Amino acid sequence: MKKLYFILLGFISIQLNAQNKLMVSQVYPWAINDAKTTKAVMMSGAGPILSKHSIFSVSIIPGKSISYNPKLNDDELFFIIKNGSADVSLNGVKRTLGKSSVVFLLPGDVLSFTNTTQDALELYEMHVRSNAAVDHERGKKAGPSFVMDWNDMKFKPHNHGGVRQLFDRQTAMLNRFDIHITTLNPRFNSHPPHTHKNEEIILMVDGAGDMSLDGKLNRLTTGGFCYVESMIPHNITNASDYPITYFAIQWN
Repeated sequence: MKKLYFILLGFISIQLNAQNKLMVSQVYPWAINDAKTTKAVMMSGAGPILSKHSIFSVSIIPGKSISYNPKLNDDELFFIIKNGSADVSLNGVKRTLGKSSVVFLLPGDVLSFTNTTQDALELYEMHVRSNAAVDHERGKKAGPSFVMDWNDMKFKPHNHGGVRQLFDRQTAMLNRFDIHITTLNPRFNSHPPHTHKNEEIILMVDGAGDMSLDGKLNRLTTGGFCYVESMIPHNITNASDYPITYFAIQWN
């Protein structure tokens, strides 16, 4: 019976992944380039851990709102404010957040973004769904949905620039969800090319860098991100004359 259980579990995982194309290591640009588009796919696929992993570009015009209310068996959502200022309501608690602030939304919670400014509000919207069964109890024990204001993120300087460690926690979907923001000084690289089991996204907030993926260089510019598969050698180099800043998002 145990052998049959694992065969069935493997079959279910294959079926879930079959619904979405397996993601490959590459650079993805910001996907909205005109004033008429409000939402566009940047990346959509699956991986070893996730049966669904989608990232959207979102643009909210002045005076408009967008709401999210995922049910208990829906995706977990993660947001980064790319540009602008948003009035954010999470389970009825309101905050005003600016560029590079983040929001994490567990299934079953309620979120809205409202643009009360005269300029477009731009967001990254990330959906994740695990290959494994959703563990709502683990998600709740690890902590609730939350917002993090850029101004509250503590900066720790080092000789290559500095880092803001946002969080490293479990979720209902993930055994580990780890995010930090790196500022890299001119002519430095993040580290020698290395590998790790975690999949990773490098999302460029400001500036441009040379992203090495398995020995091949890719230009990563403001607004774009790079998906890095598990165990792929990678690093990023700041070849400019100014500091660059990027999110590093890992999970397993």
